[in-house]
Amino acid sequence: MNLKKWRYVGLAALTATVALSLAACGNSSSSDKKSATSSESKTLTISVDKGYKKYVNKIKGKFEKDNNVKIKMVNKDMLDQLDALQLDGPAGKAPDVMMAPFDRVGGLAQQGQVAEYNPVSGRYASTGEDAVKYDGKHYGAPVTIESIVMYYNKKLIDKAPTTFDEIEAISKDSKFAYENDKTKNVGFLAQWTNFYISYGVFKGYGGYVFGDDNSNPKKIGLNNAGSVEALDFMTNYFKNVWPKGMQDIKANQNFIDDQFTKGKTAVVIDGPWKASSYKEAGIDYGATVLPTLPNGKDYQAFGGGKSWVISAYSKNQSLAKKWLDYVSNDANQKTFFNMTAEIPANLKAQNAAKEDGTELTTAVIEQFKKDDPLINLPEMSEVWDAGQTIVTNAASGKMTSKEAADAGVKVIKQKIEQKYGSK
Repeated sequence: MNLKKWRYVGLAALTATVALSLAACGNSSSSDKKSATSSESKTLTISVDKGYKKYVNKIKGKFEKDNNVKIKMVNKDMLDQLDALQLDGPAGKAPDVMMAPFDRVGGLAQQGQVAEYNPVSGRYASTGEDAVKYDGKHYGAPVTIESIVMYYNKKLIDKAPTTFDEIEAISKDSKFAYENDKTKNVGFLAQWTNFYISYGVFKGYGGYVFGDDNSNPKKIGLNNAGSVEALDFMTNYFKNVWPKGMQDIKANQNFIDDQFTKGKTAVVIDGPWKASSYKEAGIDYGATVLPTLPNGKDYQAFGGGKSWVISAYSKNQSLAKKWLDYVSNDANQKTFFNMTAEIPANLKAQNAAKEDGTELTTAVIEQFKKDDPLINLPEMSEVWDAGQTIVTNAASGKMTSKEAADAGVKVIKQKIEQKYGSK
């Protein structure tokens, strides 16, 4: 499974695809989609990426025997399968069960593409359960969890910093002076121009995206007093600590990767998808939870992941729900981790993963407990680019933090009103 195909850099496009282009299909009669269970067949079609083929083959036998059913597996890219649902569903060609990133669930639910499903109580942390909730109802069984974490070079610092006070000390250490401009420092780097990375700073200072715990898109909090304070904090690094290239939204990720893999940078903030490249570069890295902010609050990032969902067009919905119950149980989620190395959403399987996994595994699990569920409202598609612009406008000095925040929120409100109206 190639995590890079759906991780944070593509979240805006992914959510927007469902939020609007499926609207016409999503408003069709619900009676056409919610088929009676009496017409269920003895074949359940499940779509997964090729990377999960061996896993499904490993566990499907018991389910087939217990339910007197045959599992038909389709190997198709997760996002391609979701995009095809709007046409394949009404045509009777869609699989019964498939996977979806957390941020797609809300849009799929809003448009009537996926069926309700209540996760088995006690299997997940609230962050995982909330990630598959839309408008007070659940629409999937969480499969994996994901979060940004802090990486550090064990050869450059003795221990992982736990606070930004310690990060600040690293950023003043002359041994991390930038080679092309000794007045700047690269001891700590983070792609805060990427809103997926910077959100946790906004949240930690009291900012928020949508009101009512990110469920009310009519209320936006990215220009409240906390958000402005967060911007002031981040802007200090852009203006006074980091090389000017860190403001370049197209090149700064490459710069961060280059500095860390060449042993120039001690601490970076990024996702688990970076671990393989760090390993290939021969970096003796550690991973841990994000450091606390100067105000003493947690750096509360987005908690992402994937879930199993059921097609609303399926004629096998009761059987599909049994599959979700089965595939998300403790034993099968432990098998999932053992075969894929992806961190399971199931809590008991997570504990097993912590025992058998790496420092990074533990870091993601512990950070996820602090995180906010990745927002799955369709309106979130209007926030990603604007959030980036808010940070870059403040970082460049073109606007004050307050001006940048106000301008960004104005754009978000306008776009939401244009696309979604006043509903």
